[in-house]
Amino acid sequence: MSYNNGAIETEYIDPVSFTTSRCAFELNPTRLGILPNMRLLDIGVTNDTGVSAYARGLGAAALIKNIRLLDGRTELSCLRNVAPYIQFKNMNRSNDINKSNDSYLKRSRVGFEVNGLDNNVQHLYDTGSSTTVADGNTASAYLDLRELLPVLNVVPVLPTSVFKNLRLEVEFNTNNTTAQIVSNNNYVTTALRPVLAYDYISDPRILAPLTERLENGVQWSEIEWDNYVVPEVTLGADTESVQTTSNQSLGFIDKRVGRLVVIKTLVNAALEVTAGNLVQGFGGVASSQAVRQQTLQVRLNGKNVFPGANGVNKPNEMLGVVVDAYGDMQAYPGSNLYQWDDNARLVTPAELGGQSAYAACAVNARVADLQMVLQRTNNQDTSTKSATNDALQINLYAEIAKVITFAADSYSVMYM
Repeated sequence: MSYNNGAIETEYIDPVSFTTSRCAFELNPTRLGILPNMRLLDIGVTNDTGVSAYARGLGAAALIKNIRLLDGRTELSCLRNVAPYIQFKNMNRSNDINKSNDSYLKRSRVGFEVNGLDNNVQHLYDTGSSTTVADGNTASAYLDLRELLPVLNVVPVLPTSVFKNLRLEVEFNTNNTTAQIVSNNNYVTTALRPVLAYDYISDPRILAPLTERLENGVQWSEIEWDNYVVPEVTLGADTESVQTTSNQSLGFIDKRVGRLVVIKTLVNAALEVTAGNLVQGFGGVASSQAVRQQTLQVRLNGKNVFPGANGVNKPNEMLGVVVDAYGDMQAYPGSNLYQWDDNARLVTPAELGGQSAYAACAVNARVADLQMVLQRTNNQDTSTKSATNDALQINLYAEIAKVITFAADSYSVMYM
């Protein structure tokens, strides 16, 4: 299906293959030039039981596990382990945009205001839920693919004379219990069949100046993921210890790295699920957990990135370096504090406390060696979830400099 305004036309295509675990779209090669504002529509799930809200921080985007854009066998852009990064980017927006716009597009519950009844900070309005097939009212989401595939932010057009076999592949999370796609953790979910929308140019006079802008090549920052695990610590009564881990990131060696964000997720995401099978707050899959007395030092090519031996060592100091690198963050009271006593008095739900504790830095260098030195204080804690003792997966999402160079009707994709 397509719509035409004279100069720019819009096409909606169904996947050429679709299962509950993945789908693929083949973009129409007869279009002269495809514009980069691709969007994925009708993202969502039905379930086997009843009405259930989507993941609080991710919305229906929690369904997506990995995504990539290809031309034939050439990978143009890709994002793996989507959930933690998208949740971070959702928090890396103004509260107004989240509250009034993005939460409705993604079906998330990010964007806060003060409830006049109890003066707590919370998300107040329903943004749509998953339902059963029989009910027929499942809400679906809209996702701008420029958020996930950053090459689409820099190419003015994808001329099909050059990119002859464009293909989008999306891999889904299939197990709601482990992926926490909806808030009822024991519901069995089934992916909806999504639709891909994109605009294209059919007038060669409009296409020509856009294609000319590709002649000198395009540069962009691809988002690549690396990770390691901080092991669980079990202590006896009335004891505490300082746990220091130093891990080398192998995924970014010999690459030029821009900004890097550190997201600490629970290895056992089920620790954020109640006895009644309800996901607490942002859940354990994508939220970044606060820990007690955390310090972080990044060693780049043998030198410390942050001043001092321990680097950044206060919660709001860590928030400050995130803002320095990425801009404003949506930080509600207690968002980055470990077991803050006032969470229940100020924030609804109280479990949101300590679930948005990010760290970041601007590397801006070619990496020969990159080490993350993370320290936390373990204590005797009998809570079901104790992030300062539990095993954590440290997710590193880095901006990696890449370039496409063009020659006649061919091109090359390479690291800078």
